[in-house]
Amino acid sequence: MKKLAVLMALCMGICSCNKDDGPTTPPEPELLKVIDHIEVRVTSGSNPTSRYITQFSYNGEKEISKIAYSLNDNLLYSYTYTYENHVPVSSMYDFPGGGDPVYEVNYGYVDGRYASYDDTYYDYSIAFSYDDQLLQYTNEESDNRYLLNEFDDITAKYLSNTGRDYAYTYDTTKKGPLYNVVSHRWLPIIWYGTSNNVTNELSIYPMTSIFENHLSQLNAFTNTYDTDGFVTTSEFSLNNGVHNYEIIYTYIQL
Repeated sequence: MKKLAVLMALCMGICSCNKDDGPTTPPEPELLKVIDHIEVRVTSGSNPTSRYITQFSYNGEKEISKIAYSLNDNLLYSYTYTYENHVPVSSMYDFPGGGDPVYEVNYGYVDGRYASYDDTYYDYSIAFSYDDQLLQYTNEESDNRYLLNEFDDITAKYLSNTGRDYAYTYDTTKKGPLYNVVSHRWLPIIWYGTSNNVTNELSIYPMTSIFENHLSQLNAFTNTYDTDGFVTTSEFSLNNGVHNYEIIYTYIQL
């Protein structure tokens, strides 16, 4: 009887070990909330009812692999990015209305700072100098200047084609469209560095105002946020209230 009890105990131990050693269900991967697209609506002023949409795609590292920019659902241009060590080093540029083929644009860096935009089709380069004290990039071709904060959001712009300065404020207690995006620090200056856009929809933190220096006018944003603290809509005006805008931010889970 004693032997039987010992055998039963051994069997129970073996069964218990088998259970513990069996396959386990792997944990679900953690989902990341990132921007899917940004829609800017012109609600009054020049080109009212126009809709500018910036659409984002992602790679397996949850880095932005493509940005496509459309007007009223017609693609204007797109960049498809290639990364090395989580740094965007090149992109394929597509400009459907320009008649050019899809071609490569290369990005250069010096001491960990954005330094050049190299167009392989037209064989020209745009150099960007950087002022460490001002945290300011200068487009050496256009003389556009971009002042960044410690989060790499653009806090001021000088646009040489108009000769006007703009300043921007952000709410760092909330979340902007690039907040969760891997390698987000490069995108604001790469995206806006060759443009004359007044607003900064692509930001790590949500914008709360634009100051127009030529008018000495502060344009406050009316923002709404979701339960996770991400900005979902922004309403604001420029040029003494002549131009009015609404920005709608739509997110996905990766």
